[in-house]
Amino acid sequence: MTPRWARFKSSKAAGAAILFVAATAIPVRALAQACCAGGAVVSPTRLAPYEDAAVGLQLRARTNQGSFDAAGHYAASTGLEQVLEQDLSAAVRFAGKAQVGVAIPIVQTHRRARNLDDWGGGLGDTALTGRYDVRLATDSQTWPGIGILAAATLPTGTPPDQAHHLLAADATGAGTYDATVGADAEKVVGHVYASLSGWLTYRFSRAVAAGGGPVVTESFALRWTLLAVGGYVFDNEAALGFFINALDEGAATINGARDATTTLRLTTVGAAGVLPLRDRWRLQGSLFLDVPLSSFGRNEPAGYGLTASLVRVWL
Repeated sequence: MTPRWARFKSSKAAGAAILFVAATAIPVRALAQACCAGGAVVSPTRLAPYEDAAVGLQLRARTNQGSFDAAGHYAASTGLEQVLEQDLSAAVRFAGKAQVGVAIPIVQTHRRARNLDDWGGGLGDTALTGRYDVRLATDSQTWPGIGILAAATLPTGTPPDQAHHLLAADATGAGTYDATVGADAEKVVGHVYASLSGWLTYRFSRAVAAGGGPVVTESFALRWTLLAVGGYVFDNEAALGFFINALDEGAATINGARDATTTLRLTTVGAAGVLPLRDRWRLQGSLFLDVPLSSFGRNEPAGYGLTASLVRVWL
């Protein structure tokens, strides 16, 4: 059976890649202003229609104070897990309504369990993202904007089965490729915006031989994720938004046999904001919480944290 922190790293890496692209579904402009403000509330380098490129640095700090078991029951943890991540991300526009991006994370982890204290880190899994706006939210007063989303994760990090520390704090990645496709609908009414995104993720199977034991082949079920965002853009183009993100993944197959205890579920809520600095810079931040109530998660750690980003755009 894959250790809990291994499942966490796998889920986290995939989730990070997908949230990066799916959050590009967040609204593009309350008329002339919510574009860059509203669109960037969750995703640092979401490009507004008039932006050609963006580069951002995001700091993300997370503490896990509990976890969900295979039956979905939540329990507080007796140990400690803290994760600090620095993401360098960039995006560029081409062909008018299309944009692609990349996010490269550096991950540091601190774990404490009983009398063990473990620190480690390194390069995480690289995320590639893409978006095509079939219709912008400002194209019609009646119909919502529609976007097509895509993403992929490259296993550039160290997977848990290749970690050397006792608590695997030097693990920084999932150890497998994944591919994502999805869509979103977004609507702008005056200063208010709302977005609903959905996507499916396929994680490629992987072989694990932890501790020199026999090779175990794990195949993953399809994962679905929903992200809902709503918020308000002020006259100065600052924005405040609230979001809820829910993911669910079916049981994995271990050496050809379905293991019903490996299903995944997690529900996260949060608030995020963006503050423009002149025309080409913006500050962004968020607070988030995994809902620590039974049935809102399964086989996942539950935590809380914050992000802070600085982004430079080119028009």
